[in-house]
Amino acid sequence: MGLGFLVPLFLVGLAAVVVPVFVHLTRKQRAKVVQFPSLMFLEKVPYQAENRRRIHHWLLLAMRALAVALLALAFARPFLPTEEGAVAAGSGPTEHVVLVDRSYSMAIGDRWPDAVESARGALTGLGPLDRISLVVFDQSASAPVRSTTDVPRIRSVLDTLTVTDRATRYGPALKLAQTILEESDLPGKSLTVVSDLQRGGWTGEEGVALPAGTIVETRLVGEAPPANLALGEITLARDRFQGAERVTPVARVTRVGGDEETDVEIVLEVDGRELQRRSVTVPAAGAVPVPFQPFTLTDRHTQGVVRIAPEGLDPAEPNRDNAQFFVLSPGRSTGVLILDPPQRGTDGSLYLRQALEVSRGEGYRVEVRRGAAPGADQLAGYQVVILNDRPFPAGAEGDRLAEYVRAGGGLLIVSGSRGGWSADRAALLPGTLGGVEDRDEGEGGRLGYLNYDHPVFELFRGPRRGDFSAARFFRARSWQVPPSDSSVVLARFDDGSPALAERRVGEGRSLVWASTLDAFWTDLALQPVFVPFVHQLVRHVSGRTDVLDAFTAGQVLDVSDARAMETAGLGEVAEALASSEGRIALSPGGSSIELPAGAGPHFLELGEQGFYEIRPPGRNDVRPVAVAVNVDPAEADLAPLDPEEVEASILSGGGAAMPAGVDTERAEELRRADRERRQSFWRWLLLAAFALLAAETVLSNRVSRAGQRKTVTGAPQSASG
Repeated sequence: MGLGFLVPLFLVGLAAVVVPVFVHLTRKQRAKVVQFPSLMFLEKVPYQAENRRRIHHWLLLAMRALAVALLALAFARPFLPTEEGAVAAGSGPTEHVVLVDRSYSMAIGDRWPDAVESARGALTGLGPLDRISLVVFDQSASAPVRSTTDVPRIRSVLDTLTVTDRATRYGPALKLAQTILEESDLPGKSLTVVSDLQRGGWTGEEGVALPAGTIVETRLVGEAPPANLALGEITLARDRFQGAERVTPVARVTRVGGDEETDVEIVLEVDGRELQRRSVTVPAAGAVPVPFQPFTLTDRHTQGVVRIAPEGLDPAEPNRDNAQFFVLSPGRSTGVLILDPPQRGTDGSLYLRQALEVSRGEGYRVEVRRGAAPGADQLAGYQVVILNDRPFPAGAEGDRLAEYVRAGGGLLIVSGSRGGWSADRAALLPGTLGGVEDRDEGEGGRLGYLNYDHPVFELFRGPRRGDFSAARFFRARSWQVPPSDSSVVLARFDDGSPALAERRVGEGRSLVWASTLDAFWTDLALQPVFVPFVHQLVRHVSGRTDVLDAFTAGQVLDVSDARAMETAGLGEVAEALASSEGRIALSPGGSSIELPAGAGPHFLELGEQGFYEIRPPGRNDVRPVAVAVNVDPAEADLAPLDPEEVEASILSGGGAAMPAGVDTERAEELRRADRERRQSFWRWLLLAAFALLAAETVLSNRVSRAGQRKTVTGAPQSASG
């Protein structure tokens, strides 16, 4: 391929080489001046010389013409699109994206300094038109510098970055990189990943499709992961003893790597003081449970931490996963009111009550009544009301119960032979109950369908998680559940009739069970699945989930969402923010976050490990509402991915076609400009032109002086001829 020009229009300037030729052919006359007294009596005779039509100084002419040509070529910006030039220029201007991992595993040893230095290395060798973006990630991703040619700015940002307490997730970072590369109009694409490539952060479902032709490079830091000792999640079992609520913590210590077992001490601290200390031997690769003695829980928002004693740790090991924080409050048990029929002599709720009481750690407060339902004030103390073989109340009593459900309470109707409701309560309950039906005397009917996607049955999904097929049903109520957006059938008998259905009512929900929860109509109460099934029923109808003793770094709380905060055991925060008084949240690092009063949302980002304390501003005399935050236990496994495996996985999504809106002619133009800037021939051409003009000036002055020394009468001398 021949010589190319970035701005070929300037080649028109080559026509200016005729100017020196014209100057040389039309030299200015210079004659010897002779002093004469008077010219009035002389007639002017035109002087003509044949040698004025000829060029006498060919070297000067050549120098001047060549200088003009070099100037025209310099402004036309020439370049060589040869194979050698193309190799030197690569694929033209390139959009570079550098991903830097700053999850908490990068704090181990020299991983973070090595990552910063490796990212700096990715900034070298950039072309004049190359652009670069810096993306930092942990479990989320952000781009502090996006698509710039200002390399010093990126270096300064790298100096300010620090490691976070969050886990590693590659998906968000790769998606952000894909967006940046797709939006770029540069023809070249490059992605560099700087990370310890922790295997736990890769799900295999990132769904990344980089633009076609993208070059992917991984830079692994910390190739040899050290042996790591870590604390897993803490189990906090609750029970009651002599009217007091007790908590039994059980920690789990794991070790990854290492050649031999090690002895460590595990410390339990409650409200800042050491409560217990246990010694344990951890194998080279394995885990051991560490149970502690129960302690009495008295104050709300009690702050606790289980940590590995620092004297048993290698200073080179990370310390963020050597502690687990938690916050506990007493009185979080779920209140359950069972209303039995007054005329029933035997304890019809025996199995139901014992199933709820058998797992005291779940925190169920069970009360059984046979009389009328309590008043509205008393109902507010329960999260679930169970009508066990008892019809829905009529009159004012029924109105109170209906309002209780609409306000967020849970209602479970165990139909039996007496259950049911009047037509005016149809909007509160799913469907219409019919009469009692016998089901295959002797053998009994079975459950034929369970919705395992629903929270009630989700626990029993999978093999050996609970078998409902063994339960026999000798009697059940017939039932019609019309299709509705607010009603759903959760279980059916083998003949297709509904066994369990749910209806959402306002803020609460109601569930109806078509049989009984005793040993009269069914033997379900004698099956192993009965107790967990009752727990799942009551937990779901209450609207509560398990109380969160701790959160994971990176989660965000909307502290103005009263229902969510109550579920997490932080209802006091929502109540305070709904009042006229604001709150201040103090992070574990000591910074303050203002949570203004009034309607939300008010987001609290839990970015650090430790305790976030929420209190009124300027008040240190009140016990603060506390939120515990831990690092993700999965990050304790430091095993890395194979860099080639990562690159292959990223590229396996298939290169996306050039995105719409990218002009191929523009891309080719940028390639040409990049080649021209890399070669920079115009600088040498300008230098050569200036050198020629300087030499021409010197030579022209010498010729002029030589001409002046010649004395030829009547023959004019010229410096240019």
